[in-house]
Amino acid sequence: MSTPQLIDSTVRGDTSGSGPWGGKSAGVSAGTSKLPRACTNCVRAKAKCNQGLNSGDRCERCEHSNKLCQPSPPMRKRQAGARHPANKVGKLEQKLDGLVALLKYTTPGVPACLETNTLLHTARTHSSGSSSGHSTAIGDGQYNGSNASRFLHASVASLDSDRNPITVSSPSVTPSNRSPFLVHPALEPSPEDADSYLSIFRTEYTRYLPFVVIAPSVSAQQLRRTNPFLWLCIMTVASTRSSQQVVLSRELRILFGREAYLEGTRSLDLLLACLVYATWDRRYNLDKPILASLVQLAVAILYDLGLDKPASDDAGLMLEYDLKGLPRPGRYERSPTLEERRALLGCFLLSSVPSFARKGQTLPWTAYCTECLLVLERENESSTDELLVRRVRLRLVTEKVSSLQSSTVTDADCVTKVPAMFHLKSLQAQLRALRSRTLDDHREQKILLLETHITDLAIHEVGFSPTQEMFTGQANQRFECLYGCLQAIRCWIDVFLSIPPSEYVGFSACIYAMMARCLIDLWRLSTCEHAEWDHGLVRDSLDIASIFEQTENRFMQVKEAAGLDRGGSQDDEFFGIMASKLRLMKVSWDASNRSALSASPLLDELLDFPTELLDTWNW
Repeated sequence: MSTPQLIDSTVRGDTSGSGPWGGKSAGVSAGTSKLPRACTNCVRAKAKCNQGLNSGDRCERCEHSNKLCQPSPPMRKRQAGARHPANKVGKLEQKLDGLVALLKYTTPGVPACLETNTLLHTARTHSSGSSSGHSTAIGDGQYNGSNASRFLHASVASLDSDRNPITVSSPSVTPSNRSPFLVHPALEPSPEDADSYLSIFRTEYTRYLPFVVIAPSVSAQQLRRTNPFLWLCIMTVASTRSSQQVVLSRELRILFGREAYLEGTRSLDLLLACLVYATWDRRYNLDKPILASLVQLAVAILYDLGLDKPASDDAGLMLEYDLKGLPRPGRYERSPTLEERRALLGCFLLSSVPSFARKGQTLPWTAYCTECLLVLERENESSTDELLVRRVRLRLVTEKVSSLQSSTVTDADCVTKVPAMFHLKSLQAQLRALRSRTLDDHREQKILLLETHITDLAIHEVGFSPTQEMFTGQANQRFECLYGCLQAIRCWIDVFLSIPPSEYVGFSACIYAMMARCLIDLWRLSTCEHAEWDHGLVRDSLDIASIFEQTENRFMQVKEAAGLDRGGSQDDEFFGIMASKLRLMKVSWDASNRSALSASPLLDELLDFPTELLDTWNW
């Protein structure tokens, strides 16, 4: 058999003579339909190569330009060799990464806890157990909504029980019987757990900062339909399972960022949810403290909703809404509700917590705030409204003390502090008037006493001022203020230790801020150096080591007393962590006091101690 010649079937010219084309110079061989190849010059010029009958060995362009005409090299077809398939696992991982990213950014309900490794494990399991004819694989560059939904629900079901021990909701949920999901259905508590959490929130939480009132007739499902953000926050903070709290708390951070800054949502529901999360969520304290940021977000929403001022009756403002074709805000068509007034006072109370740690300013008190306070006192719609009003009045006294300590009178080149005793007696008289009335509920009375003693402590904190000009007139004024601080701390600790551990679950951020304030001032009393002050009074009045031990033991008893994590959990329980912190604080306290005996720090250096303590313990 003769070997076929590639260029023999494409020769040009007549039958006589052969040129550089490797065959006849004209014509086409019989039995073939292939056309002759272009010469190299025509290929470079990207021009048509015309081989004339009388041009000899050269084409028309080469003949005209008198160039050497040579055929271009043959273009051999690549043989379709056996391709080695890429790593199927690697390809599947890439597909799953894209699927997870797509679901996160296009479907608001996908939880961030769904990792690619978990989805990959599920995909392997399902692909091995399914036949080739019923495969649910997702092709390259394609997204099948139904397949993705089944795949996602199967992935959620395979999550580790310790990390997400929640019953997976059925994927066939219609909007007719349930509200849109803020987080993935698998993360939501069951209806029975939701009712239990709402009951716990009503009885154990709200009394410690009663800015939200939920009627006893409102069920968890009704609250979910009317206030979905508030419902989700209540489910998070009141959950009795640490694993559930960890996951929901992380999802709520994502939710606040998306709704507040990406979607620009502004509603009373979102405001109350932000306040509830900032007040009672214990998980951000253990991870990345964002209390100051949450408070500022709540204040911003309050301002955007216009709840910090009365409804305007300006006709020009109403005309502006009408000309723009925008609906008039509801607050311009009606009087403010009691719920809105409570939210304003709740913002005021909560904003004072980070301001104590020098991380912001308390919400300014205005005439409209006074109006809201008087309306709540007059209406007294809820049993906790009186407690809220009394706590706000006490906090106003504390804010007056703060403004007193920072107020100055500038005259030419000198700056003179206002004498401390100028307003001290007036503030003490206001505190005595607020103390005269008691509450019927003994548990609410204890909360009010905690606020009263911390206000008394704030009044006498002027004794720590390094400025001598603040104490003019009578002798021993500084000693009286420092001794008043010691007595207020002792009373606060006595009330705090009288609260049973089962009620610690409802402690708000304000309670922990009070605890930090007492410890800070107790440290100051133990280390400050003044001629009028005697450190022995601190040791005689308080057994600090015993106080730390009792507080630690009570935090250790909370888990069992309140029925937390009865099924067990691998996540750290908050109150156990608090007990460990108090144990370490006692060791640090003892070591610091021993070193302070040899070299006591200056008083102006102690003024930075609150920020250091709060940053260290995330309170």
